[in-house]
This record gives sequence, C-alpha cells and structure tokens, in this order.
Amino acid sequence: MVTTGIERIAERAHREPGTVFSALMHHYSVENLRACFQSLDNKAPGIDGVTKTEYGQNLEENLQGLHRKLNQMSYRPQAVRRVEIPKEDGSLRPLGISCVEDKIVQEMTRRVLESIYEPVFLSNSYGFRPHKGCHDALRQLHQEVMGQPVGWIADLDLAQFFDTMPHQEILKVLALRIRDRRFLQVIARMLKAGVQTLGGVVQDELGSPQGSIVSPVIANVFLDFVLDQWFTTIVRQHCRGYCALIRYADDSIALFEFEDDARRFMRVLPKRLEKFGLRLNEEKTQLLPCGKRQAGLALKYGRKFPSFDFLGFTHYWGKSRNGKARLKRKTSKKRFRRALVTLNQWLQQKRNAHKLPQLWQAIGQKLRGHFNYFGVTDNGHALYHFEDAVHKLVFKWLNRRSQRRSFRWESFLRYLAWHPLPRPGRLVSLY
Repeated sequence: MVTTGIERIAERAHREPGTVFSALMHHYSVENLRACFQSLDNKAPGIDGVTKTEYGQNLEENLQGLHRKLNQMSYRPQAVRRVEIPKEDGSLRPLGISCVEDKIVQEMTRRVLESIYEPVFLSNSYGFRPHKGCHDALRQLHQEVMGQPVGWIADLDLAQFFDTMPHQEILKVLALRIRDRRFLQVIARMLKAGVQTLGGVVQDELGSPQGSIVSPVIANVFLDFVLDQWFTTIVRQHCRGYCALIRYADDSIALFEFEDDARRFMRVLPKRLEKFGLRLNEEKTQLLPCGKRQAGLALKYGRKFPSFDFLGFTHYWGKSRNGKARLKRKTSKKRFRRALVTLNQWLQQKRNAHKLPQLWQAIGQKLRGHFNYFGVTDNGHALYHFEDAVHKLVFKWLNRRSQRRSFRWESFLRYLAWHPLPRPGRLVSLY
C-alpha cells in the first residue's frame, strides 16, 4: 500500500507523542508522488500554465524527474499566481494558485505533517482537520456556554494571519518535532517561493499563501503551539474559574467564568502573539458578557444583551420553549449578504453561457452548499429567507437572457414545481 510509511508515522506519533522525527524525505517516493497527483483536482493552473491533464500526459517521466530533484535537493517551487477575491468588509482576500508539480509536493508534505501532528493536536481545534468541521466547533461552543459556568467570552480575530505568519518562527516550531533538515528545507522553500505580480515575483519573510494545500496544516501546527498549548498549560493554571478555548483555523473563542480572568487574558494575549510575530485585529476582537444568568435577567427585563459572530453565524440569546435563556444562532448579515451578492454576480455572468437545465443544476448545487453549511439548530428562518431571495434573483436574471421575457412569476413557479431546487432540510442538531 502506497501510504504504509505515512501510516507508520501516525501510529508512532499517537503511541509516543514526544517522538522527534529525523528521517522523512524517503517518503517522497515515486509511488507516493503518483498517489498525490491522482488526488489533485483539475482547478486553475499556476504561472506555468500547465494543467493536471497536460502534466499527466508524461506522468511517469515527470514524476521521476520530480523525485530526482527532491532527492538531490535541487527542487525549487515556482512562485504562486495570485488571485484576489472580495471579502465582506470590502477588502480583497489573496489566494495563491500553485503549479501542478508544486501541488504534488505540497500534498505529500501535508500528508507527512498531518501524520505527525494530528495525533497530538488538542480536541478544541477544528479547522482543516480530518473528521472535524465547523458544526463540531459550533456544537462545542453551545455545550460550553449552556453546560459550563461561562460568564464571559473573548471573540478573537488575528489580523491577516495567513499573510503575516513569520517563516523563521514557523520553522522553529516545526523543528521541535522534526529534525530532518532536508524536509524542513523543502518547507522553507515553499514558504519563500514568492508571489507573481504585475511587477514581477515578490518574495517576503512573512506569510503562507491561502489556497496552498500545505498552508492549513502549517497554520494549525503553528497556532497549536502559539495558542492552544499555551492556553491549556499556562492560562488555565492562572485562572481562578472555569475557562476553555475553541479554535477553527485562525478564528478563536475563549470562554471564562469570571470577568477578571477574561480581562487578564486579554492583557497578556497580545504579548504572547507579538512574541511570534502575530497580532490581534482590534476592530474585530471583543470581550463580551455571555452567561445564562446575565442573559436570563436581560431577557426578563427587556434589556438588550450582546451578540457575537463566529464561523459565519450570529450567536444571540433567546428563550427556549420552557422560557429559559438559551444561546441561539442565525446566519450573520455579512455572510447572508455576501452569498446573495456572489450569486447575483454569477447569474449575471453565466445566464447566457449555459442552457437552462445546466444553469438550473448549477444553481441547485450552490443552494445545496449553503443549506449544508448553515442548516443548523435555530437557523431555519434564515434558510427560508435565503431561499426566497435566491428565487427572486433567478427569476430576475432568467428574464434577462434575451430581449423577450422568459417567465412570468406564475410560469416561473410552475417550472420550479416541475424542476424543484434543493430546499432547507432537517437541521443539524448542535445539542
């Protein structure tokens, strides 16, 4: 089996959490590189313009050459092609698109790193991990707030995390568990590959491109050391009450029983992050009261109680069926608006590019993706509101496919009944 060596690493890391690995480069065999190539999707090519299909036309020859370069340490990743996508605050999020050959090496590196670190990651980390997802993070948040003596939360946002991760600090953290210098050198070359811009290739000592296959696991390794382990071993010892941390990639929520513990944590955290070249986004980071007792009193006397956003949901306090205060959630206004704006732009561009059945199928896929992510406890109303808004957008743009109206509203509803789009299904329970 191709991945036997990787599985042995994972078994040893699980059995002996303190193991230091000194020989890893032999896992970059032709067989493993071939498996990594086969796992790639057919997304946009990098700056060399070579697609997966084109690379695969001489696959064995290409893989042998790549293996030889890795073995001789002459492998040099090419710069990534930058694509910018809009964020909800109006700024742009840069995504890096690597060349096919670099994606193969990134995928193999991801598998090795994941086998070493996945067995020792703490259970409070959910982002970009096998068999974990945002619904698991939301479920833990609900259980912590409703089942533990939580009175305050710190909603943490790291400023431009993926763009500011310092390379030297990342390599120092990796070197605590990995002593294979050649393996670390391959990672260093990935980090320093640079970005292709209109003015040429720009290289920096900071950041790991979003969109890179290996960036998420490197980010998890870094934040596990900088934040998770520190919170568990140091912060928890200095708190006089209950505390917990929930992290999804670079989005984190810290929960505290007492206000003084929370405020002391907020004073110390910037210093901890600064030590590793990171900083908080002060505009988005906030400390809020978030306890059942305070929320219950606020609801009883009609006072407004703070809400907060986490993983695309606005979390707020409402009443349960028996009249008690309960933490609820709904799609955040930013994510709701962004989803509709994105769909509106897509419909405008694609309405004449496909025949109606193909267009209808693509719309269904987008709806299904939205419902699968946001279909959780308490969010049913927002899902139906989104469904109505999507129907109106589709009706608008279908009637602009030509100078003549394609549908009246009644005929559109009949077509929708004959060819139903996905609807909100059973909500994922967060209890």
